[in-house]
Amino acid sequence: MFLPRTPVFAWIFVACCLATSTRGATLARDEVEALKSIGSKLGTNWNFGSGIDPCSNGDESWREPTRWEYIVKNVSCDDCSINNTCHIVGIVLKGQNLSGSLPPELVSLPYLQEIDLTRNYLSGTIPRQWGSMLQLVKISLLGNRLTGSIPQELANLSNLTSLVLEHNHFSGNLPAELGNLPRIERLFLNSNNFTGELPQTLARLTTLKEFRIGDNNFTGKIPSIFQNWKNIEQIHIVASGLSGPIPDIDSLGSLKELIISYLNGSEATFPRLSNLSNLEILVLRSCNLIGELPKFLESFTNLQTLDLSFNKLGGEIQISLPKVKDMFLTENMFTGTVPLWIQNTNRRIDLSYNNFTNTGVEGCNRNDLNLFASTSGINNSGAISCLGSLICPVERK
Repeated sequence: MFLPRTPVFAWIFVACCLATSTRGATLARDEVEALKSIGSKLGTNWNFGSGIDPCSNGDESWREPTRWEYIVKNVSCDDCSINNTCHIVGIVLKGQNLSGSLPPELVSLPYLQEIDLTRNYLSGTIPRQWGSMLQLVKISLLGNRLTGSIPQELANLSNLTSLVLEHNHFSGNLPAELGNLPRIERLFLNSNNFTGELPQTLARLTTLKEFRIGDNNFTGKIPSIFQNWKNIEQIHIVASGLSGPIPDIDSLGSLKELIISYLNGSEATFPRLSNLSNLEILVLRSCNLIGELPKFLESFTNLQTLDLSFNKLGGEIQISLPKVKDMFLTENMFTGTVPLWIQNTNRRIDLSYNNFTNTGVEGCNRNDLNLFASTSGINNSGAISCLGSLICPVERK
């Protein structure tokens, strides 16, 4: 291969420059001072010894090799390409037993893009000052002891794609300003103490892909906020405090998981879902549903899990879902004979506590087919007849 002749001293000069730009890069002094305050508030063991910072020659107090995804220590920097000066872009401290509070001083890290303080013992509230960190892309505070409400200032974070606040003690109403997040894709608020009605402004979150609000104390009906969520793939509303009926979500063609359970309110017919052809998981457990199983369920060729337990669905099962791996229809009002495709399948199916006239199954049930108390007019309180002939093994001496 032909190489142009270049004076040796030129190559030496380039090599020296590269070495200098790598070894001489250091964290901006004002960010070092900010980290000292941040570490103090969080309760970290960051080492600020002579010449040590996370961007040049930081020790194990700043980062450790990741052994488990739930235990991570990593303070990351940018490429230090501007004036040989580095900037903090990520603080990930997952499962580090931190017992401090959330530091307002994070605003002094102007290049920060990610904050992940998952599974610690942090207490206190979310600082309103965080709403000025316009470079933030991800916030995760999952699994702490945080309280208070969500500051409306967080709606200023125009680059935010992920806000995970689940498994804390947050309370109060959701701020209507949350609907102003133009790039949000993940919004996890489950397992808190939020109250009030869901704001209609959430309908503006057209970039949303994952939405979880279960295990809260919301009130009112599930609002019609979903129609514009054309990118949504996952909706979880479990024991949220909300009431039915389930609004129209038939236009959400990207939806893969729909899990809505334990709704308050009166009886309602099965929601319109016929166009959700990409559904893989459908759970409408204890949603006060009445009527028969809709025929359109047969068109869900990707469906793996179906759970319609604890409703008032009835009539004969006239549909066939042989590709579904797990189906739970316990405690409904189904009648007639258990279909052959259910009798012959090796899928996990629960038909217990229904009103079938004939299960079509003689002797003991398969382990993966639960027909306990599934027929009407039969006393299920006695011994199970098919177990009567079993001989217990002799106790070893």
